[in-house]
Amino acid sequence: MRMLEKNLEVTKRDFENAVGKNFAKLYKQRWAEQQEIRKMEAPSEVKEYERMLQEALMMYGRYEQFTVDKNDKSGTYIERKKILDELSNKTDSLFEDAMERLEEIISADQTLRIWFDRDIDFNFGSHLSIDPIGMPRVITSKSLDNLAKDEGMKRFGWQTMSEVKLDVLREAFEEFDKQEVTAEDVEAEIERNNQQALKLKSLLADLKKRR
Repeated sequence: MRMLEKNLEVTKRDFENAVGKNFAKLYKQRWAEQQEIRKMEAPSEVKEYERMLQEALMMYGRYEQFTVDKNDKSGTYIERKKILDELSNKTDSLFEDAMERLEEIISADQTLRIWFDRDIDFNFGSHLSIDPIGMPRVITSKSLDNLAKDEGMKRFGWQTMSEVKLDVLREAFEEFDKQEVTAEDVEAEIERNNQQALKLKSLLADLKKRR
Protein backbone atom coordinates (compact mmCIF):
# COMPACT_ATOMS: atom_id res chain seq x y z
CA MET A 1 0.00 0.00 0.00
CA ARG A 2 2.86 2.38 0.78
CA MET A 3 4.37 1.73 -2.66
CA LEU A 4 1.06 2.40 -4.43
CA GLU A 5 0.46 5.55 -2.37
CA LYS A 6 3.83 6.82 -3.62
CA ASN A 7 2.83 5.81 -7.17
CA LEU A 8 5.62 3.23 -7.31
CA GLU A 9 5.26 0.17 -9.52
CA VAL A 10 3.93 -3.03 -7.96
CA THR A 11 4.26 -6.15 -10.11
CA LYS A 12 1.16 -8.02 -11.21
CA ARG A 13 2.26 -11.15 -9.33
CA ASP A 14 2.90 -9.29 -6.08
CA PHE A 15 -0.44 -7.52 -6.29
CA GLU A 16 -2.40 -10.69 -7.07
CA ASN A 17 -0.62 -12.58 -4.26
CA ALA A 18 -1.59 -9.80 -1.86
CA VAL A 19 -5.29 -9.63 -2.75
CA GLY A 20 -6.11 -13.16 -3.89
CA LYS A 21 -7.92 -14.45 -6.98
CA ASN A 22 -11.33 -12.87 -6.43
CA PHE A 23 -9.99 -9.39 -5.77
CA ALA A 24 -7.53 -9.72 -8.66
CA LYS A 25 -10.58 -10.26 -10.89
CA LEU A 26 -12.27 -7.26 -9.28
CA TYR A 27 -9.23 -5.11 -10.10
CA LYS A 28 -9.30 -6.17 -13.77
CA GLN A 29 -12.99 -5.30 -13.93
CA ARG A 30 -12.48 -1.89 -12.30
CA TRP A 31 -9.54 -1.00 -14.54
CA ALA A 32 -11.54 -2.02 -17.63
CA GLU A 33 -14.30 0.34 -16.44
CA GLN A 34 -11.74 3.16 -16.11
CA GLN A 35 -10.58 2.59 -19.67
CA GLU A 36 -14.19 2.86 -20.85
CA ILE A 37 -14.69 6.10 -18.91
CA ARG A 38 -11.63 7.59 -20.61
CA LYS A 39 -13.21 6.97 -24.01
CA MET A 40 -15.93 9.48 -23.14
CA GLU A 41 -15.72 12.38 -25.56
CA ALA A 42 -16.58 16.02 -25.01
CA PRO A 43 -19.84 17.23 -26.60
CA SER A 44 -19.57 18.56 -30.14
CA GLU A 45 -20.09 22.16 -28.98
CA VAL A 46 -17.15 21.91 -26.58
CA LYS A 47 -14.99 20.38 -29.31
CA GLU A 48 -15.92 23.25 -31.62
CA TYR A 49 -14.80 25.82 -29.06
CA GLU A 50 -11.58 23.89 -28.46
CA ARG A 51 -10.87 23.88 -32.19
CA MET A 52 -11.48 27.65 -32.41
CA LEU A 53 -9.24 28.26 -29.40
CA GLN A 54 -6.49 26.13 -30.91
CA GLU A 55 -6.68 28.14 -34.14
CA ALA A 56 -6.34 31.37 -32.14
CA LEU A 57 -3.39 30.00 -30.18
CA MET A 58 -1.61 28.95 -33.37
CA MET A 59 -2.06 32.44 -34.82
CA TYR A 60 -0.77 33.92 -31.57
CA GLY A 61 2.28 31.68 -31.90
CA ARG A 62 2.95 33.07 -35.37
CA TYR A 63 2.59 36.60 -34.02
CA GLU A 64 5.00 35.90 -31.16
CA GLN A 65 7.53 34.28 -33.50
CA PHE A 66 7.42 37.27 -35.83
CA THR A 67 8.07 39.72 -32.99
CA VAL A 68 11.11 37.84 -31.65
CA ASP A 69 12.69 36.83 -34.97
CA LYS A 70 15.49 39.40 -34.97
CA ASN A 71 17.40 37.67 -37.76
CA ASP A 72 14.66 38.25 -40.32
CA LYS A 73 15.79 41.39 -42.14
CA SER A 74 13.40 40.99 -45.07
CA GLY A 75 11.19 43.97 -45.87
CA THR A 76 11.28 47.50 -44.65
CA TYR A 77 10.26 48.59 -41.16
CA ILE A 78 6.91 49.73 -42.52
CA GLU A 79 6.33 46.41 -44.27
CA ARG A 80 7.20 44.42 -41.15
CA LYS A 81 5.02 46.72 -39.04
CA LYS A 82 2.12 46.09 -41.41
CA ILE A 83 2.57 42.31 -41.16
CA LEU A 84 2.82 42.53 -37.38
CA ASP A 85 -0.37 44.58 -37.14
CA GLU A 86 -2.21 42.12 -39.40
CA LEU A 87 -1.12 39.16 -37.28
CA SER A 88 -2.08 40.99 -34.10
CA ASN A 89 -5.54 41.89 -35.42
CA LYS A 90 -6.12 38.38 -36.75
CA THR A 91 -5.07 36.89 -33.40
CA ASP A 92 -7.41 39.17 -31.43
CA SER A 93 -10.25 38.41 -33.82
CA LEU A 94 -9.82 34.63 -33.44
CA PHE A 95 -9.75 34.86 -29.65
CA GLU A 96 -12.88 37.04 -29.68
CA ASP A 97 -14.68 34.57 -31.96
CA ALA A 98 -13.78 31.69 -29.65
CA MET A 99 -14.98 33.59 -26.57
CA GLU A 100 -18.25 34.53 -28.30
CA ARG A 101 -18.82 30.89 -29.25
CA LEU A 102 -18.12 29.82 -25.67
CA GLU A 103 -20.69 32.31 -24.37
CA GLU A 104 -23.24 30.97 -26.87
CA ILE A 105 -22.83 27.32 -25.93
CA ILE A 106 -22.85 28.01 -22.17
CA SER A 107 -25.97 30.18 -22.49
CA ALA A 108 -27.65 27.36 -24.41
CA ASP A 109 -26.61 24.61 -21.99
CA GLN A 110 -25.33 25.42 -18.50
CA THR A 111 -24.37 21.78 -17.86
CA LEU A 112 -21.44 22.21 -20.28
CA ARG A 113 -19.62 24.24 -17.60
CA ILE A 114 -18.33 20.95 -16.19
CA TRP A 115 -16.11 20.58 -19.25
CA PHE A 116 -14.01 23.66 -18.50
CA ASP A 117 -11.09 24.25 -16.16
CA ARG A 118 -12.43 27.41 -14.50
CA ASP A 119 -15.67 29.10 -13.57
CA ILE A 120 -17.31 30.56 -16.65
CA ASP A 121 -18.33 34.11 -15.77
CA PHE A 122 -18.88 36.60 -18.58
CA ASN A 123 -19.64 39.56 -16.30
CA PHE A 124 -17.39 42.60 -16.27
CA GLY A 125 -14.34 42.14 -14.03
CA SER A 126 -14.31 38.32 -14.22
CA HIS A 127 -11.03 36.42 -14.49
CA LEU A 128 -11.74 35.49 -18.12
CA SER A 129 -9.83 37.46 -20.74
CA ILE A 130 -9.27 37.33 -24.49
CA ASP A 131 -5.65 36.18 -24.47
CA PRO A 132 -3.74 32.87 -24.32
CA ILE A 133 -3.79 32.72 -20.50
CA GLY A 134 -7.30 34.01 -19.79
CA MET A 135 -9.17 31.77 -22.23
CA PRO A 136 -10.83 28.74 -20.56
CA ARG A 137 -9.37 25.34 -21.43
CA VAL A 138 -11.33 22.14 -21.87
CA ILE A 139 -10.71 20.15 -18.72
CA THR A 140 -9.25 17.19 -20.63
CA SER A 141 -6.68 19.42 -22.35
CA LYS A 142 -2.99 18.64 -21.87
CA SER A 143 -2.19 22.34 -22.05
CA LEU A 144 0.03 23.77 -19.32
CA ASP A 145 -2.63 26.49 -18.95
CA ASN A 146 -5.26 23.94 -17.93
CA LEU A 147 -6.01 25.03 -14.35
CA ALA A 148 -7.84 21.90 -13.30
CA LYS A 149 -6.12 18.74 -14.54
CA ASP A 150 -6.53 16.95 -11.20
CA GLU A 151 -10.06 18.30 -10.79
CA GLY A 152 -10.93 16.75 -14.13
CA MET A 153 -10.16 13.31 -12.78
CA LYS A 154 -12.51 13.90 -9.83
CA ARG A 155 -15.35 15.26 -11.94
CA PHE A 156 -15.46 12.31 -14.30
CA GLY A 157 -14.48 9.63 -11.80
CA TRP A 158 -11.10 8.98 -13.40
CA GLN A 159 -8.54 7.04 -11.37
CA THR A 160 -4.94 6.11 -12.04
CA MET A 161 -3.95 2.46 -12.12
CA SER A 162 -2.33 2.87 -8.68
CA GLU A 163 -5.53 4.37 -7.25
CA VAL A 164 -7.64 1.49 -8.57
CA LYS A 165 -5.19 -1.02 -7.09
CA LEU A 166 -5.22 0.82 -3.75
CA ASP A 167 -9.02 0.74 -3.57
CA VAL A 168 -9.12 -2.98 -4.32
CA LEU A 169 -6.31 -3.66 -1.85
CA ARG A 170 -8.17 -1.83 0.92
CA GLU A 171 -11.35 -3.80 0.17
CA ALA A 172 -9.37 -7.03 0.25
CA PHE A 173 -7.89 -6.14 3.65
CA GLU A 174 -11.36 -5.32 4.99
CA GLU A 175 -12.59 -8.72 3.84
CA PHE A 176 -9.59 -10.43 5.45
CA ASP A 177 -10.33 -8.58 8.71
CA LYS A 178 -13.92 -9.81 8.62
CA GLN A 179 -12.73 -13.37 8.12
CA GLU A 180 -10.36 -13.05 11.05
CA VAL A 181 -13.15 -11.74 13.28
CA THR A 182 -15.39 -14.61 12.17
CA ALA A 183 -12.67 -17.13 13.02
CA GLU A 184 -12.23 -15.56 16.46
CA ASP A 185 -15.98 -15.74 17.01
CA VAL A 186 -15.97 -19.44 16.08
CA GLU A 187 -13.11 -20.12 18.50
CA ALA A 188 -14.97 -18.28 21.26
CA GLU A 189 -18.12 -20.30 20.57
CA ILE A 190 -16.14 -23.55 20.73
CA GLU A 191 -14.66 -22.46 24.04
CA ARG A 192 -18.13 -21.65 25.42
CA ASN A 193 -19.39 -25.06 24.26
CA ASN A 194 -16.45 -26.77 25.92
CA GLN A 195 -17.12 -24.97 29.19
CA GLN A 196 -20.82 -25.85 28.96
CA ALA A 197 -19.90 -29.48 28.32
CA LEU A 198 -17.65 -29.48 31.40
CA LYS A 199 -20.48 -28.07 33.50
CA LEU A 200 -22.88 -30.75 32.24
CA LYS A 201 -20.30 -33.43 32.92
CA SER A 202 -19.86 -32.10 36.44
CA LEU A 203 -23.63 -32.09 37.05
CA LEU A 204 -23.94 -35.66 35.79
CA ALA A 205 -21.13 -36.74 38.10
CA ASP A 206 -22.94 -35.12 41.06
CA LEU A 207 -26.18 -36.87 40.17
CA LYS A 208 -24.43 -40.22 40.05
CA LYS A 209 -22.91 -39.64 43.47
CA ARG A 210 -26.34 -38.83 44.92
CA ARG A 211 -27.73 -42.09 43.60
